[in-house]
Amino acid sequence: LGSAGLAAAALWAPVGPWLPAAALGYAVLSGLAVARPLTGALDWLVPPFFRAAEYTTVLALAARSDADGALPAAFGLVAAVAYHHYDTVYRIRGGTGAPPHRLVRAIGGHEGRAVAVTAAAALWAAGQGFTIALTALAGALALTVLTESVRFWVSSHAPAVHDETGEPA
Repeated sequence: LGSAGLAAAALWAPVGPWLPAAALGYAVLSGLAVARPLTGALDWLVPPFFRAAEYTTVLALAARSDADGALPAAFGLVAAVAYHHYDTVYRIRGGTGAPPHRLVRAIGGHEGRAVAVTAAAALWAAGQGFTIALTALAGALALTVLTESVRFWVSSHAPAVHDETGEPA
């Protein structure tokens, strides 16, 4: 419900100071969603719903803004987040588990990024401030996740995972 609400607000609602409140509601509802064990038949859909809400929110707010360059900056942010998700999947497939909690805290988690982007949209959607905020967030996130990813994959503990089969190389 939180994912649908946030995406709908980003797509159709007028941009205003209440938009970060919608993102905070999303953060609370997503926390409640993962507070219990995800063992149900369709619980595997929870993370993709989070991804869809985050990506839709970033891209929709950028597309709807009047700021020049906001959409390319938003694509950069989504690309950095998508790389982090790709890296996470391959760490788990390799049997080493998820990235360290310090990385997730440093990049804000999907809830923190949603709040940051909606706050930036509410403050600067009509001007260049939104583009600058998206660009800065994308650059900081990309630098952080790439640095941690390279550090992990070149370490001696990282397994080689073949792309097509998931079998060790």
